[in-house]
Amino acid sequence: MLTIGFLGGGNMAAALIGGLLKEKTEDLTVHVVDHHPEKLAKLEALGARTHKEPGDWITACDLLVLAVKPQTMKAAVEPIVKLLNPKGAALSIAAGIEAGVLSGWLGGYPLMRAMPNTPAMVGAGIAGLWSPKGMDESLREAALRVLRAGGEVVEVKNESEIDLVGAIPGSGPAYVFRFMEALEKAGIKRGLSEESAHALALGTVYGAAELARVSGEEFSLLREKVTSKGGTTAKALEVMNRLDIDRMMDEAVEAALKRTAEMKALFR
Repeated sequence: MLTIGFLGGGNMAAALIGGLLKEKTEDLTVHVVDHHPEKLAKLEALGARTHKEPGDWITACDLLVLAVKPQTMKAAVEPIVKLLNPKGAALSIAAGIEAGVLSGWLGGYPLMRAMPNTPAMVGAGIAGLWSPKGMDESLREAALRVLRAGGEVVEVKNESEIDLVGAIPGSGPAYVFRFMEALEKAGIKRGLSEESAHALALGTVYGAAELARVSGEEFSLLREKVTSKGGTTAKALEVMNRLDIDRMMDEAVEAALKRTAEMKALFR
């Protein structure tokens, strides 16, 4: 029997809880605490045991998922230290708070860190998981089970790599959406209806991503297969390369990492 608790019932927590409870297995109990009754009502309808305040139920949790905003994390976790299951562990999905800092707020409690992304809300997410050396294997597996409820999981060896997970797949959906906005606008500018431009941009990105996933081929090879020498695609790519899309993406990721470092400094 596995008991998982969620501190916070926001969008990401709700996505993971929903995925977990779709399993409909008798070996799993999910608790969640949140101050918003409307969120609790939706989660209760999914099959979660809901709470307005922390309580003894926390002691029953093998894994406690910390799913509150970074700026409210300290105030949220300090009152529950005495309630923690001494044989359990915590999993933080908050950005910008290092394990050493957060574990300290929890009185030295064992802690793993993860970074899921918003496509988890439709079961298509990808998350990174870091677990420290010596973490109980059953608790690591419990963390993987939680994250797989929202999609795929990549395990990283060093905690610092969680920052990269945040900057690439964590923030990455926004990068893709921004590209989709630009492609949509280019179509509208040239006479397409808003509905048509939206559908074409969405279908392009979805289809390209699915082709890359199914084929397993390198992105560069897939690009080359679309690009005929001297053709329309080649001319479009010449513009993207002239404007240095690689540099733009590199600087965007670096800016995200810099902001992560600033956030970490605030919590030390």
